[in-house]
Amino acid sequence: MSAQNRSVTVTSILIKVALVLCTGALFAMPFAAQMYKQISIMNDDVTVPLLITFYSCAAAGFVILFVLDRLVGNIRKGEVFIPQNIKYLRILSYCCFIIAVITLIFARFRLLAFIVTFAAAFIGLILRVIKNCFEEAVRLKEENEFTI
Repeated sequence: MSAQNRSVTVTSILIKVALVLCTGALFAMPFAAQMYKQISIMNDDVTVPLLITFYSCAAAGFVILFVLDRLVGNIRKGEVFIPQNIKYLRILSYCCFIIAVITLIFARFRLLAFIVTFAAAFIGLILRVIKNCFEEAVRLKEENEFTI
């Protein structure tokens, strides 16, 4: 197995592990929110906003994981610079921006949520740049195929 195939296989396995862990987190989060309430030094109860934020972000997170799995599947097949991957990168960036907006709203309860907001928005921006590069690569590939 080549290093490239090994890397793609490891990435695919990690995505599946992340899916399992995220599914487990769906069930563990109510307990974690209650524990957070008990150990929090602030007197306000943010259990409900925390759960709403978590489950809203989890929905986008699952979309991200499923789309990443599809993207890696295309890469495994050698289909890298194709329009479908541009669509996947666009979806990934939108999901990151959705998470950024959700955590920005939650930041009114806990300022540390701004860290997640910034990280999600930054990753979304990076994905948009990569998507634009892929669009140009697909255009060049199609142009090259027509000239041969």
